[in-house]
Amino acid sequence: MGFALYLHPFDCEALERAGGLQRLVDLGVRELVLAVAYHDGRWLMPWHPAGRVRFLEDGCVHYRPAAHYGRLQPQPSTAVPTAGPSPLERLGAAAERVGLRVRAWWVGNHNSRLGELHRDCAVENAAGDRYPYALCPAQPEVQQYLLAMAADLAGHAGLGAIEAEALGWMGYRHSSHHDKSSFAPRGLLDYALSACFCAACRQALAAAGHDPEALRQLAREALALGLEQACALEPAVVLPERFAAGLLPLRSVRKAVLAEFGARLAQVLRGGPALALQVHPDPWFTGSQLPQEQAALVPAVQHVVTAYGENPLAIQGLLDGVAKAPVPGRSLRLSLWPKAPQFAGEADLVQVRELARARGVGEFALYHLGLLPWRTLERVATVFGA
Repeated sequence: MGFALYLHPFDCEALERAGGLQRLVDLGVRELVLAVAYHDGRWLMPWHPAGRVRFLEDGCVHYRPAAHYGRLQPQPSTAVPTAGPSPLERLGAAAERVGLRVRAWWVGNHNSRLGELHRDCAVENAAGDRYPYALCPAQPEVQQYLLAMAADLAGHAGLGAIEAEALGWMGYRHSSHHDKSSFAPRGLLDYALSACFCAACRQALAAAGHDPEALRQLAREALALGLEQACALEPAVVLPERFAAGLLPLRSVRKAVLAEFGARLAQVLRGGPALALQVHPDPWFTGSQLPQEQAALVPAVQHVVTAYGENPLAIQGLLDGVAKAPVPGRSLRLSLWPKAPQFAGEADLVQVRELARARGVGEFALYHLGLLPWRTLERVATVFGA
């Protein structure tokens, strides 16, 4: 069957001293998914020869930008030389020699570097707080940046697909810096905390016939009830149904914005690499995956369900949720991060493989080469690599 494997340019460098790409082929890897635009992070790397803890460069790209990006300018990482092939170009050539496909892993709107430089382009919640790690896709300048990046990626020969993450509105749910909170907002409360009221979103709401300030006030009321009037020693407050009904216009406008942007993105990628979208079944979801109701409006060939912190039962719930509203013409891929306590061994992996197959999943991907020990990779290969 084989599986795909996520990796970064620094993984490619380390791999040269650990058996090279052929070692991955022997394990059953059939496609490499290379980060081409990524955010900061602190990674614990079990086998990298240069060290164990790595701090990632923030908001960088691992290719050489050439398109017209406008005010939001991408910054090439230190892995991109001033002359010669970029990491994406090098991997494309090397992968072809051993029969591996290459996919670009494109993290779009999660960019703290650009969000800090251009805070007016970041998500603004109902209280007026900015989320600098989350660029707002309703902003025209953000859309220009994304479309230029798509054009640059599409120009790489041999690239089979682009997998888009964080193409929509990210909110409070996504971790940032050293997070501290007496609450763990979920569901509707998280959505109210994540609803964007930047200038572009207010304009889009007004153009659709909604009152942006009334919606902002409703979101503030939800925050007051769920946070200010709550108690950290008690179970989370369940917001009344009126908040769900009242905040529906935010979802409908986001769908309209994504539909228009998706049409423009399809034009940029016409005749080029296929587009895959990371998705989540919850329409109120505010993480880096697109809610499926939004993803359905963006032309793509595949939806990728990511399970980075879920056990087999929770993964079944994700797949069942996606299956409730299947999008015609979209294949399904499941991306897994196999680690304890969510997974206890091969039996759990086999369970996930079989339930995924039963729900129409045709491909599997593994997260992430640099984060997993070789022993884990070898055990996973016995289930997905044969």
